[in-house]
Amino acid sequence: MTALHDPELIKALATWVGKLKNPYHEEKQLNNYPVKLMTSSPNAWLEIKEVEQGKMEITCIHRVMNQDENSDLEEIRKECTQFNSLMERVRLPVYMWEDKKTSEFQLRWQETLLTQADLKYVQRFFEQSLYLANALQSRLGWALVNQTQTLPH
Repeated sequence: MTALHDPELIKALATWVGKLKNPYHEEKQLNNYPVKLMTSSPNAWLEIKEVEQGKMEITCIHRVMNQDENSDLEEIRKECTQFNSLMERVRLPVYMWEDKKTSEFQLRWQETLLTQADLKYVQRFFEQSLYLANALQSRLGWALVNQTQTLPH
């Protein structure tokens, strides 16, 4: 199972917090470069980005499936649209994203943390998004049958 390793998560967050509090860095540098934290799987990672002074945006990204010539893209897009509508109705900050540059569908869980005390929730966000990615991958199993290689989480 994919996991965020606590020492790596703490190091990445400490780096981010250090940049945020460092008076020698200009604010413009903070907004341009999100901190990317890889997990034990190449199909899941976390991005941390400052959105306003003192606030940060956490995005948990899970590669759900690759596009290939055998996939029924219109039907997959329809499923993704239905999933996004459902998540909007239940007010979860989750959506399916079609990344056309890399030809893949990704599940993204995006949260904005207001204080550094909220950092303790990052691991929980990642776990919840992982469960959703696995459930969605199961839901799209009919499309994954056509792929040469499935994406394990």
